Amino acid sequence: MEKATPYSNLKIFAHSDALKAIGEGKRIAPVYIRMKPTNYCNHRCYYCSYADSELGLRDVVNRQDQIPRDKMLEIISDMRDMEVKAVTFSGGGEPLVYPYIVEAMKNILEAGIDLSIITNGQLLREERAEVLSHAKWVRISFDSANAETYSKVRSIPLSAFDEVCDNIRNFAKMKEDFCELGINFVINHENAAQVFEMAKMVKELGVNHIKFTARVTKDLFDYHAPFRESVVEQIHRAKAELDGDGFRVINKYEGDFDSALVFHRKYKTCYINKLFTVIAADCKVYFCHDKAYVSSGVVGDLKGKSFKELWYSPEVIKRYAEFDAEKECDHHCVYDDRNELLNTFFSLDRNHINFI
Repeated sequence: MEKATPYSNLKIFAHSDALKAIGEGKRIAPVYIRMKPTNYCNHRCYYCSYADSELGLRDVVNRQDQIPRDKMLEIISDMRDMEVKAVTFSGGGEPLVYPYIVEAMKNILEAGIDLSIITNGQLLREERAEVLSHAKWVRISFDSANAETYSKVRSIPLSAFDEVCDNIRNFAKMKEDFCELGINFVINHENAAQVFEMAKMVKELGVNHIKFTARVTKDLFDYHAPFRESVVEQIHRAKAELDGDGFRVINKYEGDFDSALVFHRKYKTCYINKLFTVIAADCKVYFCHDKAYVSSGVVGDLKGKSFKELWYSPEVIKRYAEFDAEKECDHHCVYDDRNELLNTFFSLDRNHINFI
């Protein structure tokens, strides 16, 4: 039987102790934390959700914000004490430009916490790469099969393309076998004709998978209409011809058009925000991905207290208890399908639980 993809929605059910505690109404430490150590980025992708004012997904993202070194080490110490299971460094900005990223990642690993990162890959070399070779997964945002498109989409020199290709090739050779090396390819009008070519290229570079997703715009369907059919054909061809030998093509592109239409929750309880949280470069804790850098999504500010103090404080516990997804989440939600699963799970008739 083929192993499930790293993006399976069913991973939450591996944490039965946490789910049991939540079902009993207990406050638990987050299983998983997404950390955005800096808002500065060395690329300028025009589709970036942290810079795209057209989408209006964020309030204010200050490019100068970064988590101070002492605060970062304090947060990691708290996560160790709280028995957090996993951390992903991501943007905001580009996490590998964060000046204390190597020290932070080493401390994560030494604390026995699973490490991962989402990066543009241009700085994935030397000590950064050596530390990340021990991560559970590394995902590189790489969305062009040639230097010209890459430079145009990201507003960077042409030479960056070959740098990233070299970094991917070298990292694929040095990483631990358990480290899943993936590529995230955001499909837009510039690269829509390069989908199959890109899958073939990165397989040859040695990655474990490529995930195809759609560039999100306000006019999503109209924007993708001119090239959507061709893109789907290329993805299916890539899956048919390239899947295997330790490589997978993951098609999120087609599903993105279904989830893009869902802006309202059919449930009141968000179980995911009890298991997961975001700590951002402005030193604020947010409920989730989609509420990061949105004032209504702020859980609390770490400038005056530790993460552990904040997470278990009476006011934060009260805020989570009062959180109503049906009223507060009138936007796209990356965790909507998992919350649907969990709401079904917690609403099961326990009198009949054994009749499987």
